[in-house]
Amino acid sequence: MVDSVVTFALENLSRLLVSEVTLLASVEDQIKSLRDELSFMDIFIKSSKGKREDPLVREVVNQIIDVAYQAEDVVDTYVVNVNKQRSRNMFGKCFYSKHHVMMLHEVNDQINTIKKRINEIYQNKSKYDIQQGDFESTIENKEFAKDSSLLARRRDVEEDEVVGLVHDSDEVISRLDERVDSSRRVVCIIGMGGLGKTTLARKIYNSNKVKCMFPCRVWGFVSNYYRAQELLMSLLKLLGLSAEECKDLSDQEKMKEKVKECMSGKKYLVVLDDIWKTQVWDELQKAFPDDNNGSRILITTRVEDISHYTRASFTYRLPFLEESQSWELFCNKVFCKEKCPHELESFGMEMTKACKGLPLAIVVLAGMVAKKEKSQREWHKIKDHVSWYLAQEDYRIVTDILKLSYDDLPQILKPCFLYLGVYPEDYEISVRILCRLWIAEGFIQAKEVGTSYSPEAEDIADMYLDRLVERSLVQVASRRSDGGVKTCRVHDLLRDLCILESRENKFMEVCTELDINKHNSRRVSLQYRGKFWPIKDNQSHAHARSLLRFGERAYWNDKSQGWKRIRNSFKLARVLDMNDVLLYLSPSSELKTLIHLRYLKMTIRDSEIMNNTLDFICNFWNLETLHLMFEEYCSITLPSKIWKLKSLRHIHLKYYVKKWTWGASMSKMKIGEAKVENLQTLGDISLDVRTTSFLNKGMFPNLTKLTLCRMEGRQEEEEELLGKVLQCLNKLRTLKLIGISEILLDPNVFPSSLTKITIKHFSKLDPRIIKTLGQLPYLQILKLCEGKIHGYVNCEAGDFLKLQVLHVTDVSMVDADSWKIEEGTMPHIRHRLIRIIPDETC
Repeated sequence: MVDSVVTFALENLSRLLVSEVTLLASVEDQIKSLRDELSFMDIFIKSSKGKREDPLVREVVNQIIDVAYQAEDVVDTYVVNVNKQRSRNMFGKCFYSKHHVMMLHEVNDQINTIKKRINEIYQNKSKYDIQQGDFESTIENKEFAKDSSLLARRRDVEEDEVVGLVHDSDEVISRLDERVDSSRRVVCIIGMGGLGKTTLARKIYNSNKVKCMFPCRVWGFVSNYYRAQELLMSLLKLLGLSAEECKDLSDQEKMKEKVKECMSGKKYLVVLDDIWKTQVWDELQKAFPDDNNGSRILITTRVEDISHYTRASFTYRLPFLEESQSWELFCNKVFCKEKCPHELESFGMEMTKACKGLPLAIVVLAGMVAKKEKSQREWHKIKDHVSWYLAQEDYRIVTDILKLSYDDLPQILKPCFLYLGVYPEDYEISVRILCRLWIAEGFIQAKEVGTSYSPEAEDIADMYLDRLVERSLVQVASRRSDGGVKTCRVHDLLRDLCILESRENKFMEVCTELDINKHNSRRVSLQYRGKFWPIKDNQSHAHARSLLRFGERAYWNDKSQGWKRIRNSFKLARVLDMNDVLLYLSPSSELKTLIHLRYLKMTIRDSEIMNNTLDFICNFWNLETLHLMFEEYCSITLPSKIWKLKSLRHIHLKYYVKKWTWGASMSKMKIGEAKVENLQTLGDISLDVRTTSFLNKGMFPNLTKLTLCRMEGRQEEEEELLGKVLQCLNKLRTLKLIGISEILLDPNVFPSSLTKITIKHFSKLDPRIIKTLGQLPYLQILKLCEGKIHGYVNCEAGDFLKLQVLHVTDVSMVDADSWKIEEGTMPHIRHRLIRIIPDETC
């Protein structure tokens, strides 16, 4: 992660030089010079990776991180101050002109100070003979030795008979024994580090059934830093070659041929334990002959891509232990299969719960507890600090094994993974929100989104999440109806790893106590119960770029603890995510300075506060995502100035009131208003004349998601207005209609690009509308929720040709048989849920 710090600072400086060229004109040369200096620092950071355990190198790296952050702060602060000066009227500019000149001198002095500090770092490198060229040759040897040491330590804690693996081993063995296809086949065991993949493979390898099935068995430990020749040599020794016979086999290709020769004609089982990279398979597979005799290769890995790449015939995803299994494993280790004393049971069970079903953590914890006094006093101490004990030097094998997955991540994925630490334990993370936060933080780089043929930033973020899931670092909690990940979780021990790594690099700090002033990180996650804003009114967080708040509902009604604190402590913020903080006061004028803000989420009490807040939001020209929620119904009007925010991509306006069907309205559009090219998501908006005018004139040409709510007053106009809206949105993929029942029956009105339609809280829906929706060429998901269909629905062959998901829930119809689906309808349906409420009035 250290590598990303300087890289992010460089990219931020480069981006500002382009996007804020007018604001930076007076200091452009100095910033370019500073960027060039940091480029050389970046080279040193990347080349020092293998020697960061050296205290001197670590100190130099930490100094470089501080300099990179300082450079970013100076430039971002300058942009804020220049913008403040330019926004003043003529009198204000004259009055503050002296201050502005002083500010220019101050920025020059600060940049010169930073450059002087960089020169001192270079001098210290030379003084202590720290040469970047020396590092790269030592990386592989050090990492290989570290890996071998970790393997030895891991074997010390492996269990011969781990509970919960009987079903798992039987399942895999049955797949190894399949006789349908006698060709050589691959079976994969996938799971998070420490889950017991190697233990399960050993149990299978040593079982009597497998010994009978495969007369020839060999085991190869691969690891992340494997060396082909050493692995092949170990296989040859297991195949019975003497040291004398192996002595002349120095060439890798000859070794492969020898392995193939020794195994030829035999029915064999090869275990390749802990594969990380696909190139391992490329290098080894030719050494294993395919004699069409039912031979098998069993692979264990943390990386799902290995299974796809090797074309595995079966992939077994090893689950976490259940609570009863965790407790049994703990007792086996601590009490040698005897019963736990009753007075210690509650403490012991709490300890095992903290391991969240990870066998390695349970075994290591149990080994530590077994050496302690078996008393309530001693167990109580451990119970509340399980993660801390597992991170201590004597027991760090758990952290070290989990850290292997983090170390193996590509550089672009490391900040995305560490960011998961901002969420509380066991938190179910919305993937959609997470991806937008990643984008706002700058983890999805602009260069990847550049051309019109490139994927959208959101699509790249989804891909990054998929890669973390495939590497067993993120758990899928729920999936969307289209199969994508809807919510996810991270194991508590991996979360602890995120927090530990983040703290070392000042990347992020989780605050669970009342005083957060002592922290010095770029991102602050508040996770405690109580008052919302405990920090003192000072500049201690002037460097922070993000504030995310989690916890129970809090009320923000004290001006001294409100917007003023945001201005002073997070004036350079890119992210403000104030979950469950209810705002009872309008923002102050100082909030206009938050021009770096890209993501804003908050909950607001009433109309006056909402409309005042929206006026201030119009100053945040970098804003990408706006997520506003309302405690109670209030009349909301989006100001026309908001469409001048050219970076705006997503607008979400939500009421907490259940079954509320009205949305926000829009101000009158001014003549000559420019298009909002980047807007993709708009909701919840009232379907009225003004909304229709905006959408009908092509104001949002790239809109892909739209939520429309019923208009106040007459509903008979809805049909005509909806038709005008939909005809102009040729890129729309997702449409949600809330409280709207009058829908045109002409399928040509709907954009052909639509893949998902949700109709909710409707009354007396014409059943012919279902037939209309059935004609849409690319519709994959249809959801009808909480409403009434007046009549019978008949779906005929040829309707819904692309539909995959149909949900009809809590919908009133004449009876349960009111919906007829003929054969040939929905040929690609994979999930159908129909819950109809019989109602004779329909």
